[in-house]
Amino acid sequence: MLKVLRKRKRSWMIFLILGAIIMVFVLWGVGNFKMDKTTVAASVNGKSITATAYVRAYQQQINYYRNILKDQFNDEFLERMNLKQNTIQMLINTELQLQEAKKQGITVSTDDIQKKIASVKVFQKGDVFDKGQYLQVLKANHLLPGDYEKGVKDSLIIDKVQKKITDAINITDKGIEDAFAGENKKINLQYIAVDGASFEKDAVAADGEAQAYFEKNKASFKLPTMIKAAYISIPFKDLLQKAKISEAEIKQYYEKNINEFQAQKQVFARHILIRPASGASDMKKAKEEARKKAEDILSSLAKKGEDFALLAKKYSDDKASGSKGGSLGYFKQGEMVKPFEDAAFSLKKGEISSIIETEFGYHIIKIDDVKEARLMPFKETKDIITKKLTETSAKKLALDTASEIQKAVISEKREMKDEAAKKKLKLIETGPFSERDANIELVRNAELKKTAFSLKAGEISNAVETESSIYIIKILDKKEEHIPGYEEAAASVKTALVKEKAMEKAKETADAILKRLKQGEDFQKLASKGYTTGESGFFTKVEGYIANIGLSVGDKPDMFSLTKENPYYSQTIPHGNKFYIFGLKDIKEADKAEFEAKKAQIKDRLLKEKQQDSLNKWLSDLKSKAKIEINKEAM
Repeated sequence: MLKVLRKRKRSWMIFLILGAIIMVFVLWGVGNFKMDKTTVAASVNGKSITATAYVRAYQQQINYYRNILKDQFNDEFLERMNLKQNTIQMLINTELQLQEAKKQGITVSTDDIQKKIASVKVFQKGDVFDKGQYLQVLKANHLLPGDYEKGVKDSLIIDKVQKKITDAINITDKGIEDAFAGENKKINLQYIAVDGASFEKDAVAADGEAQAYFEKNKASFKLPTMIKAAYISIPFKDLLQKAKISEAEIKQYYEKNINEFQAQKQVFARHILIRPASGASDMKKAKEEARKKAEDILSSLAKKGEDFALLAKKYSDDKASGSKGGSLGYFKQGEMVKPFEDAAFSLKKGEISSIIETEFGYHIIKIDDVKEARLMPFKETKDIITKKLTETSAKKLALDTASEIQKAVISEKREMKDEAAKKKLKLIETGPFSERDANIELVRNAELKKTAFSLKAGEISNAVETESSIYIIKILDKKEEHIPGYEEAAASVKTALVKEKAMEKAKETADAILKRLKQGEDFQKLASKGYTTGESGFFTKVEGYIANIGLSVGDKPDMFSLTKENPYYSQTIPHGNKFYIFGLKDIKEADKAEFEAKKAQIKDRLLKEKQQDSLNKWLSDLKSKAKIEINKEAM
């Protein structure tokens, strides 16, 4: 339950940078437009967005994703996210909205700006705005108060202009009911699977036919680039003991990076959760009974002074925390679902809440301890800083070692293996491998792979840094990707052709079975002719996944329109080496008793979706009427 209650929260630094501060980046680059290829990234109706503004915004987004994704952040992710294009579009959208707000005469008052700034948690001490804290945080982010306040002003203006678009939008009760019915309806499908492999034994690929197939599909038989490499790994952990950090260095780091040690307010909470009976036919009654049980427990705490932890162990439906007396440990604001969080942070140490309703049920919360927001003293941070500086020093030692090896091998023509031995390091030699060989260490890490395959035979890399080590790579041999001649590829070509013929036959067979089923033939009779059969099990449109065969059908919503009168899906579906014919087996309509409990959540989601659609359409219209130029050379 604790993992479910907690939800991922952006750190305050990330929020600060990607929120109102992003406006500051844009404003630094606004002026009369001249398409300077080195200083201007884009123009919006004659107003320029500087390359500096773009680079800063781009870097902040990289920092955000690196912070969230940790080891999973790499160049491939950046390409998939199309982050460069998304960043410039974000800045263009911001400028368009500010221009539109100006046309409409939308402004905000100084009081509005001050209230907004005062509400930001990182500028507060004890839930009250503190000017010293405010200036300290801005200084840590290299921002002047005037710049930041201008950014907040523009953020509020954009909120206002967007609000004019979204205020008139509403969701009807029928729309909510239809969404509930569609999302919570469950279907069970029966299927026949026609396996392509069963047709391979009868498929023949003659030489002439295979050669013609090869000529037509040469690109499919391209052989990937193959390399052989030798490399040295210098792990940071092996150098930690050699890293020496002085008291003065630790203190200097603390003073220069004071913003890192701003601790947010935390509470240590216990809770007792009472859930309505799951699967109850009368959900309203089940909720009433659950609330009554929670009220009785609360009464025992208030009137009889019973021990909260004992009652949590006895009654709480959150068994994970209940076994620990209801303990959820310490948590900060933004880590729990909102109703729970609001209640917890409104209580003082030792206080017990009233009944709090969330999507999980009814909670009674007790606060055992409160840690107010504060600046961590130097003594408390010393071990943290020492660890960080030691790791940094170990990394520098590893880089220095790599540099010495490179110099000896490249400049002094010494053997890489001998230099590794001198440093008590191991030289690892690989056999030939491609970028798809995930069992090779140099392939598993994106940066190592990128470096290795960018080198020519005989070349040695610069030091390559990963999360845990520094690497030096030498390419012993390299064979570039190429399309082989038919003779070399003949075996692979014939195998591919046989598989393609078998799959064509499988599709033809599956389509014929579907046609016969639609004409009224018996499902079980056709299924009994040696094909794989089964049932999907009940699932909803939202789930959109048939787990027992690993097939996603989220892109096929019309499956949920199947009826007893029209039970068969309109086409066969390929998946793996099989073609599937699906027919409706059974339906469970949405349980109306659950509607009231989900109504508000569905309405909120539908409203947000509709509002976002309207904003997207409005912004698209602004773009279509605007003169926008993007300088790709500045990106």
